[in-house]
Amino acid sequence: MRTRNLLGIMLGLLTSAWTAGVVAAPPLTVPAAANFPTPGRQTVPFGVPLAPPIYFVNFLFLYFANPPTAALMPAYRAPLPQQVYDCLLANPDGCPYEQMARFFRQQAAETPWAGVDTDWPPYCQTTERWRDLAPPIYQNADQINEPLGEERALKLALALGMDKDMILTREEYACVMGVPPRDHAQQILYACFIDFTASKGNGVVVPFSSYGLNLDEKGNVLSLCAPKAPCLEANEVFLQLPVIAERCGFTDKLERFLRETPVEQFIVEGGRCQHQTPDACIAATTCESGNGRAGSGCAPAR
Repeated sequence: MRTRNLLGIMLGLLTSAWTAGVVAAPPLTVPAAANFPTPGRQTVPFGVPLAPPIYFVNFLFLYFANPPTAALMPAYRAPLPQQVYDCLLANPDGCPYEQMARFFRQQAAETPWAGVDTDWPPYCQTTERWRDLAPPIYQNADQINEPLGEERALKLALALGMDKDMILTREEYACVMGVPPRDHAQQILYACFIDFTASKGNGVVVPFSSYGLNLDEKGNVLSLCAPKAPCLEANEVFLQLPVIAERCGFTDKLERFLRETPVEQFIVEGGRCQHQTPDACIAATTCESGNGRAGSGCAPAR
């Protein structure tokens, strides 16, 4: 019963963002300036999937299911180029990648983030114990979309309370994911797992994992938790996990996983974060400005 209740909390927290996907997309427009930094602070936009509690929820469920898949999650986070941020705020269902690509290339070429850190808004933070485990900002362009790799993934999993006896066996994982032709729930999970792990080396055409973005079949860039993103639909599938666990024979593992890791805390915190960000699912982090004036760039972290 507790397992069902916990997953019900997850769906309840995220359902409003998921159902927002039924709203028709507005015409493509790009406002002149979508953020208004406070004096002495610089606003830096990041995809909400990189916010610590949401990143940890996704990592824990992926590691529980299949550690090599979790190892493909991003090791670093990258801010959204301002033009991409502005466009997605106005068009949460996506902006044409062909129009946005040059802004990503330009930002990667500039690499202005050495020694810089930013603060997530309070509603997108987790407790101090876990904060330093979240992905840092990339320090050089080669780190953009770099996967965790198995060693760092194992270290993070252990720090978050996982152990090898919680992890699904190959047969249990195959039971969850199925093989083509997959049923609807399995296809959603399959697509979502690919989106969460769109890092370099994972065979995706355009990796976007460090941005928390997805490139859809129409060639549009959008957040992983935008109204029409596949991973929001996966929230509904999570309600079926107790039934899936019973069918596939890992109910005890699922109960241990929910009981002995902080995933419940991250679900609550992640739901709060996702509810308080725009439909585009982008959060405005802040940093101390380099010369004390907003808009002047971030100062290196002390």
